[in-house]
Amino acid sequence: MAKRRLPARGLDSFRRTPARRYDLPPQEETRAEHASRFRKRYFDIPVIRPGVDRTLMTLLCAAMLLTLCNASAPMGDVPDVQTRFADWAQIQNEKTVKTLPGPTPEPDSELGKALAADTQDQQEILSQAMATPDPSVTPEPQTQFKTYAPGELSYETNRLSVSIEQKKKNGMTYFVCDIKLSDVSQLRTAFAGDDFRSGIYEAVSDIAGRYNPVLAINADFCRYHREGVIIRNGEVLRRQNIKKHHLLIVDENGNLSAQTDRSGKQGLVANKLEQQNTWQTFEFGPVLVENGEAATLPTSFYVACGDGYYEPRTAIGQKGPLHYVVIVVDGRRDGYSTGASIPQLQQLFLDEGVDFAFNLDGGGSTTLYFLGEVVNMPSGGKERSVSDVLMFMANPS
Repeated sequence: MAKRRLPARGLDSFRRTPARRYDLPPQEETRAEHASRFRKRYFDIPVIRPGVDRTLMTLLCAAMLLTLCNASAPMGDVPDVQTRFADWAQIQNEKTVKTLPGPTPEPDSELGKALAADTQDQQEILSQAMATPDPSVTPEPQTQFKTYAPGELSYETNRLSVSIEQKKKNGMTYFVCDIKLSDVSQLRTAFAGDDFRSGIYEAVSDIAGRYNPVLAINADFCRYHREGVIIRNGEVLRRQNIKKHHLLIVDENGNLSAQTDRSGKQGLVANKLEQQNTWQTFEFGPVLVENGEAATLPTSFYVACGDGYYEPRTAIGQKGPLHYVVIVVDGRRDGYSTGASIPQLQQLFLDEGVDFAFNLDGGGSTTLYFLGEVVNMPSGGKERSVSDVLMFMANPS
């Protein structure tokens, strides 16, 4: 058989797309022309043939209907809910309740009376044990309020003297720390991670424990607000001015003052303080006492300065050259200390006769560290992690 050969086609026999004429506008295609090029495809619904297909479909529908009827038909009489619950409870009792050996004693029998008497004796013994406290059991920490006798918290050398007195007034429990230094270098600060840029937070006792101060308190939590003029131990660490705080200044001689007008241009305040050899600055406030008199408290400030806002507080004041007063007020503990409002804190410093006083960070941060121990009661039940501390050193390195 001879093989069938396809007709040979040259390259010119294929239909090519004509080159587009860019010098002429494109030709618009009519709907009819578009429909002639793209013909729609339709899918027909299969038609059931009147013969075998119709019979098979009828049998299939009948089988499905019979299956549904059998599945939904009741299988005999169904017991009510109470009967089914009683049967279930009986089965559970048989599983869990074990029959005791021997007959059960009647309540009026001799054995029943003996068992009842024994049970009563056991109850009396249990009641007495609950009424008598066990000396080996330690009460809950929140009920162990710290109390110190006058003169118990004190430290004195030829370079540093610290005396702490615990006082109570108007529902407040607070500590008044009287501190006398020999040199401004004994008033130092430190950061969590031992670096201003570390970005970590630690408890006051952890930070201070590495420097062995006589007394330490939480400072202004300067990493929290991330702005302000920050000078610590004579080094300028941040130069941004901030309007919502007051600025506490410790000059090269250890004298305390404050700058409340924060309208200056960025960098100018820090540059001026740097030229004056400023030793420390802290961003918080408000100023409580100036020139021995109560300062005018701001009506709108970073912290609420009105009456009725009772919180733990930490603040520092000055009586004379290198003579400071630190007041730490505990709070948020019923039966021990409610905390102090800003006006109450102001009055506490006036009662101590200071020339100047300034409020620092408070609340859960309030911590008083003395000779390796936290002597106050932080409101959270434990120390809050902070970014920086203020310390009074006996022999600063």
